Amino acid sequence: MAILLRTELVNGFEQYCLRYMRLLHTKENTIKMIEVTNQNFNEIYPHLEHAMKNASFIAIDGEFTGIEVANVKNSLFDSIHERYEKNRSSIQPYIVIQFGISVFQRVPDENVYTAEVFNFFLLPRSISLKSRQFLWQVSALEFLTLYGFDFNKLAYQGISYLNQDDEAILRQQLQENTLFNSVEQSISYVEEEDFKDKVIQINEWLNNAKNETDSFKIDSPTPTLQYYMHKELRRYFSNIWTYSGNNVITVIKVPSESRKILEQEEGSILDKVLLESYIGFSKVFKLLVTLQKPVIVHNGFLDFMFIHQQFYKSLPQKYNEFKNNIHKLFPIIYDTKFLSFELREILKTEEKWKVNTLGGLVHHFTEKHGKNVPLGSPVIKLTSQTDSDKIDDIISPKKYHTAGWDAYFTGYIFIRISHLFATKRYEESLTSKQFTHTELMNSVKRYTNCVNIVRGSTSYMTFDGPEPKSTRPKWLYVKTLATKPITALQIAEKMSKFGAVDVKQYTPKRALVAVANHGSARDILLHFKQNKELYVVPYSSIRHSRSVQLLL
Repeated sequence: MAILLRTELVNGFEQYCLRYMRLLHTKENTIKMIEVTNQNFNEIYPHLEHAMKNASFIAIDGEFTGIEVANVKNSLFDSIHERYEKNRSSIQPYIVIQFGISVFQRVPDENVYTAEVFNFFLLPRSISLKSRQFLWQVSALEFLTLYGFDFNKLAYQGISYLNQDDEAILRQQLQENTLFNSVEQSISYVEEEDFKDKVIQINEWLNNAKNETDSFKIDSPTPTLQYYMHKELRRYFSNIWTYSGNNVITVIKVPSESRKILEQEEGSILDKVLLESYIGFSKVFKLLVTLQKPVIVHNGFLDFMFIHQQFYKSLPQKYNEFKNNIHKLFPIIYDTKFLSFELREILKTEEKWKVNTLGGLVHHFTEKHGKNVPLGSPVIKLTSQTDSDKIDDIISPKKYHTAGWDAYFTGYIFIRISHLFATKRYEESLTSKQFTHTELMNSVKRYTNCVNIVRGSTSYMTFDGPEPKSTRPKWLYVKTLATKPITALQIAEKMSKFGAVDVKQYTPKRALVAVANHGSARDILLHFKQNKELYVVPYSSIRHSRSVQLLL
Protein backbone atom coordinates (compact mmCIF):
# COMPACT_ATOMS: atom_id res chain seq x y z
CA MET A 1 0.00 0.00 0.00
CA ALA A 2 2.82 2.37 0.95
CA ILE A 3 4.69 1.53 -2.26
CA LEU A 4 1.53 2.07 -4.33
CA LEU A 5 0.86 5.43 -2.63
CA ARG A 6 4.46 6.51 -3.19
CA THR A 7 4.21 5.49 -6.86
CA GLU A 8 1.03 7.54 -7.25
CA LEU A 9 2.69 10.55 -5.65
CA VAL A 10 5.72 10.27 -7.95
CA ASN A 11 3.50 9.89 -11.00
CA GLY A 12 1.43 12.85 -9.86
CA PHE A 13 4.54 14.98 -9.43
CA GLU A 14 5.76 13.97 -12.90
CA GLN A 15 2.41 14.95 -14.39
CA TYR A 16 2.66 18.30 -12.58
CA CYS A 17 6.15 18.79 -14.06
CA LEU A 18 4.91 18.02 -17.58
CA ARG A 19 1.95 20.39 -17.22
CA TYR A 20 4.25 23.13 -15.87
CA MET A 21 6.78 22.74 -18.69
CA ARG A 22 3.99 22.84 -21.29
CA LEU A 23 2.65 26.02 -19.71
CA LEU A 24 6.15 27.49 -19.57
CA HIS A 25 7.01 26.94 -23.22
CA THR A 26 3.88 26.60 -25.35
CA LYS A 27 2.82 30.17 -24.61
CA GLU A 28 6.15 31.39 -26.04
CA ASN A 29 5.75 29.66 -29.39
CA THR A 30 3.81 32.41 -31.16
CA ILE A 31 5.52 35.76 -31.19
CA LYS A 32 3.25 38.75 -31.68
CA MET A 33 5.25 41.71 -32.90
CA ILE A 34 3.95 45.18 -33.71
CA GLU A 35 5.70 46.74 -36.69
CA VAL A 36 5.89 50.50 -36.34
CA THR A 37 6.39 52.81 -39.34
CA ASN A 38 5.71 56.46 -40.10
CA GLN A 39 2.20 55.38 -41.12
CA ASN A 40 1.14 54.19 -37.65
CA PHE A 41 3.71 55.73 -35.28
CA ASN A 42 1.38 58.42 -33.86
CA GLU A 43 -1.42 55.89 -33.39
CA ILE A 44 0.76 53.33 -31.59
CA TYR A 45 2.83 55.73 -29.48
CA PRO A 46 0.26 56.25 -26.66
CA HIS A 47 0.05 52.50 -26.12
CA LEU A 48 3.85 52.14 -26.28
CA GLU A 49 4.22 54.93 -23.73
CA HIS A 50 1.75 53.23 -21.35
CA ALA A 51 3.50 49.88 -21.73
CA MET A 52 6.96 51.33 -21.11
CA LYS A 53 5.82 53.28 -18.04
CA ASN A 54 4.51 50.04 -16.49
CA ALA A 55 7.51 47.91 -17.48
CA SER A 56 9.60 45.92 -15.01
CA PHE A 57 12.44 46.13 -17.52
CA ILE A 58 12.89 46.91 -21.22
CA ALA A 59 15.00 44.92 -23.70
CA ILE A 60 16.37 46.61 -26.82
CA ASP A 61 18.22 45.71 -30.02
CA GLY A 62 19.29 47.49 -33.20
CA GLU A 63 20.12 46.72 -36.82
CA PHE A 64 22.64 48.93 -38.63
CA THR A 65 23.85 49.72 -42.16
CA GLY A 66 27.36 48.66 -41.16
CA ILE A 67 29.70 48.29 -38.20
CA GLU A 68 33.25 48.22 -39.56
CA VAL A 69 35.65 49.57 -42.14
CA ALA A 70 38.42 47.84 -44.06
CA ASN A 71 41.66 47.06 -42.23
CA VAL A 72 40.20 47.88 -38.79
CA LYS A 73 39.76 44.67 -36.82
CA ASN A 74 39.12 43.80 -33.19
CA SER A 75 42.26 42.60 -31.44
CA LEU A 76 43.13 40.93 -28.15
CA PHE A 77 45.66 43.74 -27.75
CA ASP A 78 42.91 46.40 -27.64
CA SER A 79 42.37 48.24 -24.37
CA ILE A 80 38.82 49.48 -23.81
CA HIS A 81 39.93 53.00 -24.77
CA GLU A 82 41.50 51.74 -27.99
CA ARG A 83 38.42 49.66 -28.79
CA TYR A 84 36.16 52.69 -28.32
CA GLU A 85 38.35 54.79 -30.63
CA LYS A 86 38.31 52.01 -33.25
CA ASN A 87 34.53 51.65 -33.06
CA ARG A 88 34.01 55.41 -33.11
CA SER A 89 35.98 55.86 -36.33
CA SER A 90 34.32 52.81 -37.88
CA ILE A 91 30.63 53.46 -37.18
CA GLN A 92 30.40 57.21 -37.78
CA PRO A 93 29.24 56.84 -41.44
CA TYR A 94 26.64 54.18 -40.55
CA ILE A 95 23.16 54.52 -39.05
CA VAL A 96 20.45 52.61 -37.18
CA ILE A 97 17.74 51.41 -39.58
CA GLN A 98 15.71 49.16 -37.28
CA PHE A 99 15.19 49.34 -33.53
CA GLY A 100 13.49 46.73 -31.38
CA ILE A 101 11.86 47.32 -28.01
CA SER A 102 10.40 44.52 -25.91
CA VAL A 103 8.57 45.58 -22.77
CA PHE A 104 8.45 43.05 -19.91
CA GLN A 105 6.11 43.43 -16.94
CA ARG A 106 5.86 41.16 -13.91
CA VAL A 107 2.24 40.27 -13.19
CA PRO A 108 1.42 41.07 -9.53
CA ASP A 109 1.13 38.03 -7.26
CA GLU A 110 1.89 35.64 -10.14
CA ASN A 111 5.02 33.90 -11.38
CA VAL A 112 4.40 35.39 -14.82
CA TYR A 113 5.93 38.07 -17.04
CA THR A 114 4.04 39.58 -19.95
CA ALA A 115 6.00 40.84 -22.94
CA GLU A 116 5.09 43.14 -25.80
CA VAL A 117 7.30 43.53 -28.86
CA PHE A 118 7.69 46.63 -31.04
CA ASN A 119 9.78 46.75 -34.21
CA PHE A 120 10.59 50.22 -35.59
CA PHE A 121 11.78 50.96 -39.13
CA LEU A 122 13.99 54.06 -39.00
CA LEU A 123 15.27 56.37 -41.73
CA PRO A 124 16.55 59.92 -41.15
CA ARG A 125 14.95 62.69 -43.21
CA SER A 126 16.92 65.30 -45.08
CA ILE A 127 17.46 68.60 -43.28
CA SER A 128 18.13 71.79 -45.19
CA LEU A 129 21.39 73.59 -44.37
CA LYS A 130 22.87 70.23 -43.36
CA SER A 131 23.74 67.38 -45.68
CA ARG A 132 22.60 64.16 -44.00
CA GLN A 133 24.18 61.09 -45.55
CA PHE A 134 25.18 57.57 -44.58
CA LEU A 135 27.04 54.56 -45.91
CA TRP A 136 25.77 51.03 -46.40
CA GLN A 137 28.27 48.24 -45.98
CA VAL A 138 27.66 45.66 -48.72
CA SER A 139 28.17 42.74 -46.36
CA ALA A 140 25.60 44.25 -43.96
CA LEU A 141 23.12 44.64 -46.82
CA GLU A 142 23.67 41.02 -47.86
CA PHE A 143 23.31 39.90 -44.24
CA LEU A 144 19.98 41.70 -43.79
CA THR A 145 18.74 40.38 -47.14
CA LEU A 146 19.51 36.84 -45.99
CA TYR A 147 17.21 37.35 -43.00
CA GLY A 148 14.35 38.85 -45.00
CA PHE A 149 14.75 42.54 -44.14
CA ASP A 150 12.01 44.66 -45.79
CA PHE A 151 13.99 47.37 -47.61
CA ASN A 152 10.87 48.78 -49.29
CA LYS A 153 9.22 49.36 -45.92
CA LEU A 154 12.38 51.11 -44.73
CA ALA A 155 12.54 53.39 -47.78
CA TYR A 156 8.86 54.28 -47.99
CA GLN A 157 7.76 54.11 -44.37
CA GLY A 158 10.88 54.64 -42.25
CA ILE A 159 10.40 56.83 -39.16
CA SER A 160 12.55 59.94 -38.94
CA TYR A 161 14.78 60.72 -35.97
CA LEU A 162 17.10 63.50 -34.80
CA ASN A 163 19.88 63.75 -32.28
CA GLN A 164 20.08 66.79 -30.03
CA ASP A 165 22.38 68.70 -32.38
CA ASP A 166 20.07 68.34 -35.38
CA GLU A 167 16.99 69.11 -33.32
CA ALA A 168 18.67 72.31 -32.10
CA ILE A 169 19.20 73.39 -35.73
CA LEU A 170 15.49 73.03 -36.53
CA ARG A 171 14.35 74.71 -33.32
CA GLN A 172 16.63 77.66 -34.07
CA GLN A 173 15.07 77.96 -37.51
CA LEU A 174 11.64 77.99 -35.87
CA GLN A 175 12.66 80.80 -33.55
CA GLU A 176 14.19 82.82 -36.38
CA ASN A 177 11.19 82.17 -38.69
CA THR A 178 13.50 80.69 -41.31
CA LEU A 179 12.13 77.16 -41.27
CA PHE A 180 9.87 77.71 -44.29
CA ASN A 181 12.76 79.07 -46.35
CA SER A 182 14.76 75.96 -45.52
CA VAL A 183 11.86 73.67 -46.44
CA GLU A 184 11.30 75.57 -49.70
CA GLN A 185 14.90 74.93 -50.72
CA SER A 186 14.43 71.21 -50.16
CA ILE A 187 11.42 70.90 -52.51
CA SER A 188 12.37 69.10 -55.71
CA TYR A 189 11.77 70.45 -59.21
CA VAL A 190 9.12 67.77 -59.87
CA GLU A 191 7.29 68.59 -56.62
CA GLU A 192 7.40 72.30 -57.43
CA GLU A 193 5.99 71.83 -60.93
CA ASP A 194 3.28 69.52 -59.64
CA PHE A 195 2.35 72.10 -57.01
CA LYS A 196 2.01 74.81 -59.68
CA ASP A 197 -0.46 72.59 -61.55
CA LYS A 198 -2.44 72.11 -58.32
CA VAL A 199 -2.60 75.89 -57.81
CA ILE A 200 -4.16 76.27 -61.29
CA GLN A 201 -6.68 73.50 -60.54
CA ILE A 202 -7.61 75.03 -57.19
CA ASN A 203 -8.12 78.40 -58.81
CA GLU A 204 -10.53 76.83 -61.32
CA TRP A 205 -12.25 74.91 -58.53
CA LEU A 206 -12.76 78.09 -56.48
CA ASN A 207 -14.36 79.82 -59.46
CA ASN A 208 -16.79 76.94 -59.87
CA ALA A 209 -17.39 75.98 -56.23
CA LYS A 210 -21.06 76.49 -55.42
CA ASN A 211 -20.99 76.30 -51.63
CA GLU A 212 -18.60 76.07 -48.69
CA THR A 213 -19.18 72.35 -48.20
CA ASP A 214 -17.22 71.55 -51.35
CA SER A 215 -13.58 70.54 -50.95
CA PHE A 216 -10.49 69.90 -53.07
CA LYS A 217 -8.06 67.14 -52.13
CA ILE A 218 -4.32 66.90 -52.86
CA ASP A 219 -2.04 63.94 -52.23
CA SER A 220 1.00 64.94 -50.16
CA PRO A 221 3.05 61.90 -49.11
CA THR A 222 5.62 63.63 -46.85
CA PRO A 223 5.31 65.98 -43.86
CA THR A 224 7.76 68.38 -45.51
CA LEU A 225 5.67 68.64 -48.67
CA GLN A 226 2.50 69.00 -46.60
CA TYR A 227 4.03 71.88 -44.66
CA TYR A 228 5.11 73.61 -47.87
CA MET A 229 1.67 73.19 -49.48
CA HIS A 230 -0.19 74.47 -46.42
CA LYS A 231 1.94 77.58 -46.26
CA GLU A 232 1.94 78.34 -49.99
CA LEU A 233 -1.73 77.63 -50.65
CA ARG A 234 -2.77 79.91 -47.80
CA ARG A 235 -0.46 82.59 -49.19
CA TYR A 236 -1.87 82.26 -52.71
CA PHE A 237 -5.54 82.20 -51.72
CA SER A 238 -7.07 84.37 -48.99
CA ASN A 239 -10.49 82.66 -49.13
CA ILE A 240 -9.46 79.07 -48.37
CA TRP A 241 -8.36 76.96 -45.42
CA THR A 242 -6.35 73.76 -45.50
CA TYR A 243 -6.08 70.79 -43.19
CA SER A 244 -4.43 67.38 -43.58
CA GLY A 245 -4.88 63.71 -42.71
CA ASN A 246 -3.81 60.36 -44.16
CA ASN A 247 -1.23 62.01 -46.44
CA VAL A 248 -3.92 64.17 -48.06
CA ILE A 249 -4.39 67.94 -47.87
CA THR A 250 -8.00 69.05 -48.01
CA VAL A 251 -8.78 72.57 -49.28
CA ILE A 252 -12.09 74.24 -48.33
CA LYS A 253 -13.54 77.63 -49.17
CA VAL A 254 -14.04 79.96 -46.19
CA PRO A 255 -15.12 83.60 -45.66
CA SER A 256 -12.35 86.05 -44.75
CA GLU A 257 -13.72 86.42 -41.20
CA SER A 258 -13.53 82.68 -40.63
CA ARG A 259 -10.03 82.60 -42.08
CA LYS A 260 -8.76 85.06 -39.45
CA ILE A 261 -10.32 83.04 -36.63
CA LEU A 262 -8.80 79.81 -37.95
CA GLU A 263 -5.36 81.41 -38.19
CA GLN A 264 -5.56 82.64 -34.60
CA GLU A 265 -6.72 79.26 -33.33
CA GLU A 266 -4.01 77.36 -35.18
CA GLY A 267 -1.11 79.55 -34.12
CA SER A 268 2.21 77.76 -34.73
CA ILE A 269 0.73 74.27 -34.95
CA LEU A 270 2.02 73.69 -38.50
CA ASP A 271 5.60 74.42 -37.41
CA LYS A 272 5.29 72.16 -34.37
CA VAL A 273 3.77 69.31 -36.41
CA LEU A 274 6.65 69.49 -38.88
CA LEU A 275 9.20 69.48 -36.07
CA GLU A 276 7.50 66.49 -34.43
CA SER A 277 7.61 64.61 -37.75
CA TYR A 278 11.37 65.16 -37.88
CA ILE A 279 11.88 64.15 -34.23
CA GLY A 280 9.94 60.92 -34.81
CA PHE A 281 11.56 57.97 -33.04
CA SER A 282 13.72 60.27 -30.91
CA LYS A 283 10.54 60.78 -28.90
CA VAL A 284 10.75 57.10 -27.91
CA PHE A 285 14.43 57.48 -27.03
CA LYS A 286 13.63 60.45 -24.77
CA LEU A 287 10.89 58.43 -23.07
CA LEU A 288 13.28 55.54 -22.48
CA VAL A 289 15.78 57.94 -20.90
CA THR A 290 13.13 59.66 -18.76
CA LEU A 291 11.74 56.41 -17.34
CA GLN A 292 15.15 55.14 -16.14
CA LYS A 293 13.98 51.51 -16.35
CA PRO A 294 16.51 48.66 -16.38
CA VAL A 295 17.67 48.22 -19.98
CA ILE A 296 18.62 44.74 -21.21
CA VAL A 297 20.92 44.18 -24.21
CA HIS A 298 22.84 41.31 -25.74
CA ASN A 299 26.46 42.19 -26.52
CA GLY A 300 25.37 45.82 -26.41
CA PHE A 301 28.56 47.93 -26.62
CA LEU A 302 27.99 48.88 -30.27
CA ASP A 303 24.25 49.33 -29.67
CA PHE A 304 24.97 52.01 -27.08
CA MET A 305 27.48 53.72 -29.34
CA PHE A 306 24.88 53.90 -32.14
CA ILE A 307 22.20 55.09 -29.70
CA HIS A 308 24.49 57.88 -28.50
CA GLN A 309 25.39 58.90 -32.06
CA GLN A 310 21.95 58.73 -33.66
CA PHE A 311 19.60 59.88 -30.89
CA TYR A 312 21.69 61.82 -28.38
CA LYS A 313 24.88 63.55 -29.57
CA SER A 314 27.84 62.92 -31.83
CA LEU A 315 30.19 60.44 -30.22
CA PRO A 316 32.79 62.22 -28.05
CA GLN A 317 36.47 61.67 -28.77
CA LYS A 318 37.20 60.32 -25.29
CA TYR A 319 35.87 57.00 -24.05
CA ASN A 320 35.30 58.26 -20.50
CA GLU A 321 32.95 60.97 -21.72
CA PHE A 322 30.94 58.42 -23.71
CA LYS A 323 30.86 56.10 -20.70
CA ASN A 324 29.60 58.83 -18.38
CA ASN A 325 26.97 59.96 -20.88
CA ILE A 326 25.53 56.46 -21.29
CA HIS A 327 25.42 55.95 -17.53
CA LYS A 328 23.45 59.19 -17.11
CA LEU A 329 21.04 58.15 -19.85
CA PHE A 330 20.64 54.53 -18.71
CA PRO A 331 21.75 54.04 -15.08
CA ILE A 332 20.79 50.34 -14.96
CA ILE A 333 22.04 48.08 -17.78
CA TYR A 334 22.35 44.31 -18.06
CA ASP A 335 24.10 42.49 -20.90
CA THR A 336 22.94 38.90 -21.40
CA LYS A 337 26.13 38.05 -23.32
CA PHE A 338 28.23 38.99 -20.28
CA LEU A 339 25.78 37.31 -17.89
CA SER A 340 25.93 34.09 -19.91
CA PHE A 341 29.73 33.97 -19.54
CA GLU A 342 29.48 34.51 -15.78
CA LEU A 343 26.70 31.95 -15.28
CA ARG A 344 28.47 29.32 -17.38
CA GLU A 345 31.34 29.34 -14.87
CA ILE A 346 29.11 27.98 -12.09
CA LEU A 347 26.98 25.53 -14.08
CA LYS A 348 27.50 21.80 -14.29
CA THR A 349 28.91 20.46 -17.55
CA GLU A 350 25.58 19.04 -18.70
CA GLU A 351 23.86 22.37 -17.97
CA LYS A 352 26.16 24.48 -20.14
CA TRP A 353 25.39 25.82 -23.61
CA LYS A 354 27.74 25.32 -26.53
CA VAL A 355 27.70 28.89 -27.82
CA ASN A 356 26.42 32.08 -26.24
CA THR A 357 25.33 33.95 -29.32
CA LEU A 358 21.76 35.18 -29.06
CA GLY A 359 20.58 32.35 -31.31
CA GLY A 360 22.65 29.80 -29.43
CA LEU A 361 21.17 30.80 -26.08
CA VAL A 362 17.63 30.85 -27.47
CA HIS A 363 18.20 27.35 -28.88
CA HIS A 364 19.55 26.15 -25.53
CA PHE A 365 16.63 27.49 -23.51
CA THR A 366 13.91 26.41 -25.93
CA GLU A 367 15.20 23.22 -27.56
CA LYS A 368 18.09 21.73 -25.58
CA HIS A 369 18.88 21.06 -21.92
CA GLY A 370 17.94 24.58 -20.91
CA LYS A 371 14.35 23.86 -21.89
CA ASN A 372 14.08 21.86 -18.68
CA VAL A 373 14.71 24.87 -16.49
CA PRO A 374 13.96 24.64 -12.77
CA LEU A 375 10.25 24.41 -12.11
CA GLY A 376 10.01 27.81 -10.46
CA SER A 377 11.13 29.70 -13.57
CA PRO A 378 8.56 32.35 -14.55
CA VAL A 379 6.10 31.84 -17.37
CA ILE A 380 6.57 34.39 -20.17
CA LYS A 381 3.41 35.38 -22.01
CA LEU A 382 3.58 37.30 -25.27
CA THR A 383 0.75 39.78 -25.50
CA SER A 384 -0.41 42.65 -27.65
CA GLN A 385 -2.80 45.10 -26.05
CA THR A 386 -3.35 47.18 -29.18
CA ASP A 387 -6.68 46.99 -30.98
CA SER A 388 -5.70 44.64 -33.79
CA ASP A 389 -9.01 45.25 -35.57
CA LYS A 390 -7.93 48.85 -36.12
CA ILE A 391 -4.17 48.43 -36.46
CA ASP A 392 -3.09 45.99 -39.12
CA ASP A 393 0.51 45.63 -38.01
CA ILE A 394 0.71 42.56 -35.79
CA ILE A 395 2.90 39.92 -37.40
CA SER A 396 4.51 36.63 -36.37
CA PRO A 397 7.86 36.48 -38.22
CA LYS A 398 10.08 34.48 -35.82
CA LYS A 399 13.13 35.73 -37.71
CA TYR A 400 16.58 36.26 -36.28
CA HIS A 401 18.10 39.69 -36.84
CA THR A 402 14.74 41.39 -36.82
CA ALA A 403 15.36 43.97 -34.10
CA GLY A 404 12.02 43.46 -32.33
CA TRP A 405 12.39 39.68 -32.30
CA ASP A 406 15.97 39.92 -30.99
CA ALA A 407 14.90 42.38 -28.29
CA TYR A 408 12.21 39.97 -27.11
CA PHE A 409 14.56 37.01 -26.81
CA THR A 410 17.18 39.17 -25.11
CA GLY A 411 14.60 39.82 -22.38
CA TYR A 412 13.53 36.18 -22.43
CA ILE A 413 17.11 35.02 -21.87
CA PHE A 414 17.58 37.60 -19.11
CA ILE A 415 14.68 36.07 -17.15
CA ARG A 416 15.98 32.53 -17.62
CA ILE A 417 19.56 33.46 -16.64
CA SER A 418 18.42 35.51 -13.63
CA HIS A 419 16.36 32.57 -12.39
CA LEU A 420 19.33 30.20 -12.72
CA PHE A 421 21.54 32.63 -10.79
CA ALA A 422 18.88 32.79 -8.05
CA THR A 423 18.52 29.00 -7.81
CA LYS A 424 22.27 28.59 -7.33
CA ARG A 425 21.84 30.22 -3.93
CA TYR A 426 19.69 27.30 -2.78
CA GLU A 427 20.16 23.58 -2.25
CA GLU A 428 19.16 21.16 -5.00
CA SER A 429 15.97 20.29 -3.13
CA LEU A 430 14.80 23.90 -3.42
CA THR A 431 15.30 24.41 -7.14
CA SER A 432 11.53 24.58 -7.70
CA LYS A 433 11.34 27.79 -5.65
CA GLN A 434 9.54 30.70 -7.30
CA PHE A 435 11.26 34.07 -6.99
CA THR A 436 9.82 37.56 -6.92
CA HIS A 437 10.94 40.10 -9.48
CA THR A 438 13.04 41.83 -6.81
CA GLU A 439 14.76 38.54 -5.93
CA LEU A 440 15.56 37.87 -9.59
CA MET A 441 17.02 41.36 -10.05
CA ASN A 442 19.05 41.02 -6.86
CA SER A 443 20.52 37.75 -8.13
CA VAL A 444 22.30 39.62 -10.96
CA LYS A 445 22.80 42.96 -9.19
CA ARG A 446 26.58 42.55 -8.95
CA TYR A 447 26.71 42.43 -12.77
CA THR A 448 24.86 45.73 -13.28
CA ASN A 449 26.34 47.95 -16.02
CA CYS A 450 28.88 45.32 -17.13
CA VAL A 451 28.86 45.00 -20.92
CA ASN A 452 30.68 42.37 -22.95
CA ILE A 453 33.73 43.29 -25.05
CA VAL A 454 34.41 41.07 -28.05
CA ARG A 455 38.04 39.96 -28.46
CA GLY A 456 39.74 42.63 -26.37
CA SER A 457 42.40 42.83 -23.67
CA THR A 458 39.54 42.78 -21.14
CA SER A 459 36.43 40.67 -21.55
CA TYR A 460 34.01 43.40 -20.45
CA MET A 461 33.67 47.08 -19.60
CA THR A 462 31.67 48.78 -16.89
CA PHE A 463 29.63 51.97 -17.22
CA ASP A 464 29.51 52.90 -13.53
CA GLY A 465 32.98 52.37 -12.12
CA PRO A 466 36.65 51.69 -12.80
CA GLU A 467 37.50 49.37 -15.64
CA PRO A 468 38.19 45.72 -14.71
CA LYS A 469 41.71 44.37 -14.77
CA SER A 470 42.53 42.03 -17.60
CA THR A 471 42.14 38.32 -16.92
CA ARG A 472 43.79 37.38 -20.21
CA PRO A 473 47.13 35.54 -20.10
CA LYS A 474 50.36 37.53 -20.46
CA TRP A 475 51.47 38.29 -23.98
CA LEU A 476 53.87 35.85 -25.58
CA TYR A 477 57.19 36.98 -26.99
CA VAL A 478 58.07 35.27 -30.28
CA LYS A 479 61.42 35.33 -32.08
CA THR A 480 62.34 33.39 -35.18
CA LEU A 481 65.48 31.25 -34.87
CA ALA A 482 65.89 31.08 -38.62
CA THR A 483 67.86 33.53 -40.72
CA LYS A 484 64.79 34.55 -42.71
CA PRO A 485 62.24 37.01 -41.26
CA ILE A 486 58.77 35.79 -40.27
CA THR A 487 55.45 37.54 -40.78
CA ALA A 488 52.57 38.03 -38.36
CA LEU A 489 50.37 35.93 -40.63
CA GLN A 490 52.81 33.01 -40.51
CA ILE A 491 52.93 33.15 -36.71
CA ALA A 492 49.13 33.31 -36.50
CA GLU A 493 48.81 30.26 -38.77
CA LYS A 494 51.12 28.25 -36.54
CA MET A 495 49.37 29.21 -33.29
CA SER A 496 45.70 29.63 -34.14
CA LYS A 497 45.07 25.89 -33.89
CA PHE A 498 45.47 26.31 -30.12
CA GLY A 499 42.77 28.99 -29.87
CA ALA A 500 42.14 32.64 -30.66
CA VAL A 501 45.37 34.65 -31.05
CA ASP A 502 46.39 38.04 -32.40
CA VAL A 503 49.89 38.92 -33.52
CA LYS A 504 51.62 42.31 -33.37
CA GLN A 505 54.93 42.40 -35.22
CA TYR A 506 57.54 45.01 -34.30
CA THR A 507 60.70 43.75 -36.06
CA PRO A 508 61.12 41.38 -39.04
CA LYS A 509 62.11 38.60 -36.65
CA ARG A 510 60.19 39.45 -33.49
CA ALA A 511 56.52 39.70 -32.55
CA LEU A 512 54.10 39.75 -29.64
CA VAL A 513 51.18 37.34 -29.44
CA ALA A 514 48.01 37.97 -27.44
CA VAL A 515 46.12 34.81 -26.51
CA ALA A 516 42.43 34.60 -25.54
CA ASN A 517 42.69 32.20 -22.59
CA HIS A 518 45.21 30.64 -20.22
CA GLY A 519 44.66 27.09 -21.50
CA SER A 520 45.61 28.13 -25.03
CA ALA A 521 48.66 30.03 -23.76
CA ARG A 522 49.88 26.94 -21.82
CA ASP A 523 49.40 24.73 -24.87
CA ILE A 524 51.36 27.13 -27.09
CA LEU A 525 54.27 27.42 -24.64
CA LEU A 526 54.41 23.64 -24.22
CA HIS A 527 54.25 22.99 -27.97
CA PHE A 528 57.05 25.45 -28.83
CA LYS A 529 59.24 24.70 -25.80
CA GLN A 530 61.79 22.69 -27.83
CA ASN A 531 60.90 24.15 -31.22
CA LYS A 532 63.85 24.79 -33.55
CA GLU A 533 62.07 27.46 -35.62
CA LEU A 534 60.47 29.73 -33.02
CA TYR A 535 61.51 30.88 -29.58
CA VAL A 536 58.32 31.47 -27.53
CA VAL A 537 58.26 32.69 -23.91
CA PRO A 538 55.99 34.90 -21.77
CA TYR A 539 56.62 38.56 -22.58
CA SER A 540 58.67 40.65 -20.16
CA SER A 541 58.40 44.43 -20.47
CA ILE A 542 62.02 44.74 -19.31
CA ARG A 543 63.77 41.95 -21.20
CA HIS A 544 61.78 42.19 -24.41
CA SER A 545 61.07 45.90 -24.84
CA ARG A 546 62.28 47.60 -28.03
CA SER A 547 64.70 49.88 -26.21
CA VAL A 548 66.38 46.97 -24.41
CA GLN A 549 66.54 44.98 -27.66
CA LEU A 550 68.37 47.89 -29.33
CA LEU A 551 70.92 48.01 -26.49
CA LEU A 552 71.51 44.31 -26.84
